Amino acid sequence: MGFFSTRTDHTVVTDQHGTVAHVTTDDRTGWERALRNLRNLADDGSVPTPAGRLVMVVNGPAVRFLLAAAPDAAAVTRATEAGVTVVACENSLSRLGHEPADLADGVETVPSGVAEAVRLQQGGENYLKLP
Repeated sequence: MGFFSTRTDHTVVTDQHGTVAHVTTDDRTGWERALRNLRNLADDGSVPTPAGRLVMVVNGPAVRFLLAAAPDAAAVTRATEAGVTVVACENSLSRLGHEPADLADGVETVPSGVAEAVRLQQGGENYLKLP
C-alpha cells in the first residue's frame, strides 16, 4: 500500500477532525517507527485521516530527520506532496545549528513546535504523540 492508500474493511469513524502528529525523538529507530505509525494511520480506513488534515509537528532533536541531507528526506517530501503538512520548529533548528533552508523540500517552519502542537489541539485537532 502507498503512504496514503486506504483500506475499507473496518467500521468507519465519521469524525472529520484533523490530526496533529507530534514527533520529538532523537533516535533513528524512533523516527522510523513514527513514519510507520503515520502510514498505518493513513492506511486504516476506519479512522478518516485525509492527508490534507494531517499535520506532523517536529521539534527537538527530531528536526534533523527533516533536513534535505537526511536519509528519509525523499519520503518526507513525498508526504508533503501527498498533502501532509510537515512543520519544523525554528527554535530547535536554531539550537542545533540549522537554518530553514537546510530542510527537505516541502517542509515548513513554525517559531515553536510545542506551541504549534498545542494551538492545533486547542483548535479541535486530534493529538497523536509519536516517538
